[in-house]
Amino acid sequence: MEEISKILPLIFREQVRRDNPRVIEIIAPLWPQIAGKPMARHSKPVAFEEGILTLESDCSTWSAQLRSMAEEIKVEINSYLGVSVIRKLHVRYVSTPISPVLLVQKGLE
Repeated sequence: MEEISKILPLIFREQVRRDNPRVIEIIAPLWPQIAGKPMARHSKPVAFEEGILTLESDCSTWSAQLRSMAEEIKVEINSYLGVSVIRKLHVRYVSTPISPVLLVQKGLE
């Protein structure tokens, strides 16, 4: 896994420098590695616009944890991407459970 974390920034660097980077498409499959599997079971990246990444969480406790870790998460994502494209995180609570099926389908659980 450590080798992948060294390669990913090289792969994504050019893609995120585009005028309209598809940040969500890049980080969604990496979310369990970025946030950790327990947090990824209760949260997901849902939108990116003008440097602001929006995360949803299905648990108020995890939402609070995400908010308190916003700076660390931002740094981790920018590290994965190899460029500082995320300027701010916005976390919102949703009552609908985050589906673990998406993680299983991608082989990440």
